[in-house]
Amino acid sequence: MIRVLLVDDQQVIREGLRSLIATDPALSVVAECTDGDEVLDLVARTRPDVVVMDIRMRRMDGAAATAAVRAAGGPPVLVLTTFDDDETLAAALRAGAAGFVVKSAPGEDILRAITTVADGDAWIDPSVAGRVLAAYRQRAPHDPVDLSILTERELEVLRAIGRGRNNREVAAELFVSEATVKTHLGRTLTKLNLRDRSAAIVFAHDHRLVDGTGQGR
Repeated sequence: MIRVLLVDDQQVIREGLRSLIATDPALSVVAECTDGDEVLDLVARTRPDVVVMDIRMRRMDGAAATAAVRAAGGPPVLVLTTFDDDETLAAALRAGAAGFVVKSAPGEDILRAITTVADGDAWIDPSVAGRVLAAYRQRAPHDPVDLSILTERELEVLRAIGRGRNNREVAAELFVSEATVKTHLGRTLTKLNLRDRSAAIVFAHDHRLVDGTGQGR
């Protein structure tokens, strides 16, 4: 059972998400709150596997709350957004969000996003990914990196991650086990000094390992 903490200042959104999550027997809402400044206390008390977090809230926004959760060693954060939050979402990525999904996405996509992030993968909604990555790059440092430090297999994994593949999909694509994919990804993050999977996705786009259509090079 994947334990979910919902964070949104709109009751109707929380009710809709709660009802949606109830349709998946593998997911369970363990707590809810209305603002980012309540998240750390609930994470400590309820120990969720994933936090589903609104990006815009009155007292503490989703980016700041995400940074607090990650700094405290908390669970991965999936950020909820609309279509006009590019810079705020870029801030959430910089803060360590594992992904984001638009509130208007089909229910099955939202459920997949929650499960994917809880499993340690990243989820970046394709409908806004390009704009958000562009906003992220404007503020993120971009130092030259010698890609020759990566093995060919590590590069293949990085390209696949950049295309939005999860570990299971990468394993099937490369005819290896999921454990092998995790090993290669872990080594890649260490070699490139990347914080997490989301940072690896941005890196792959920044270094043109993935083209504008999301295809590998």
